Amino acid sequence: MPTGVIVVLIVTLASLALVQWRVVRRWSSRPARTAGTVAAVAAALLTVAAAVGLLAGAGRIAPDGVRWISAAGLTWLATVFYLLLTLLVLGVLWVLARLVRRFRPGFDGAPLRRVVALVGVVGAVVATLYGLVEAATPRVTHTAVSLASMPAAFGPLKVALITDIHAGPVRNRTFVQGVVDRTNAEAPDLVILGGDMIDGTVAQIGEDLAPLRGLRAPLGVFAVTGNHEYYAGDAVNWVQRWRDVGVRPLVNESVRLERGGAAITVVGVNDRKGTPPLAVDYDAAFAGVDPAGFALAVAHEPLQGREFAKRGADLQVAGHTHGGQLWPFRYIVKLQQPAVAGLEKVDGMPVYTSRGAGAWGPPVRVASPPEIAILELRAA
Repeated sequence: MPTGVIVVLIVTLASLALVQWRVVRRWSSRPARTAGTVAAVAAALLTVAAAVGLLAGAGRIAPDGVRWISAAGLTWLATVFYLLLTLLVLGVLWVLARLVRRFRPGFDGAPLRRVVALVGVVGAVVATLYGLVEAATPRVTHTAVSLASMPAAFGPLKVALITDIHAGPVRNRTFVQGVVDRTNAEAPDLVILGGDMIDGTVAQIGEDLAPLRGLRAPLGVFAVTGNHEYYAGDAVNWVQRWRDVGVRPLVNESVRLERGGAAITVVGVNDRKGTPPLAVDYDAAFAGVDPAGFALAVAHEPLQGREFAKRGADLQVAGHTHGGQLWPFRYIVKLQQPAVAGLEKVDGMPVYTSRGAGAWGPPVRVASPPEIAILELRAA
């Protein structure tokens, strides 16, 4: 479980205890005290449920028996995030009110803060409910990409990019099957799985990826690891699981695809946070690749595009960012990644970053809908 999330859980529980002790128990109305106490206890239980969901995602708990607990707790985390934003705004208003009172001693900013608090609480709940609906069904997006280096004889190439399903604590086999069905309906020539397919171990949720066996693409189905394949310490088994369901892993290697008398090369590398024997190795991946030919690079993070650009790749596809997942996280992601969503450039090389089909942590997306990306590559 990430350290930052642990801190949020501890702070949330401590804040609930403080509110109960310093605010709720001092209310004069007994019904109000009872309602406040029930709400505080419910919030504390949801916070504990969030920890259960995160432990299931780390492979510490088998998710099958606790998915409803995980779903409730992890959804609550989205609400907590927006409540924390509200607290931040209230803190700024309190500081501003203190400054104004230096010049206007009679100024009272409390009424404004009460309104902001009410709007913030209602907004947090509404945003979470909206985000649950938005995250439930990934939409199919279509993007045309014209590339001067694409061999015209190869013909238009329809690539389905599936990333960040995060099957495990909340999403199960049914969700994965839906992604497969929607992908097949697009009749892609090539399917690429861009990492973070799961949260957990093969022993616990390996069957949730069984529907991947049904993916259909004449040029093949390929996959690279994401950072989450490593978190439960089971990356080697996940790569084997992909093979078991008919998916070809690209473990720092390339594959040549031929059609119409022309050829392109798909180059895949492990996630940059991977550990041996699945650590990233760009030089090994590009060994034997014709520098004058067309190379489609695959890696989980758009940040890895900097290494691809150095080696002359023509296009990278990636995931990882979730497009921010919960607004306004996309602006924070931009500080760490050179691309966030859609078609952008990294060191002069085009990179398509998928928002991902699933969600990590809260099964909630706000202003960042999930996607199955269909890229239509053509010669410029």
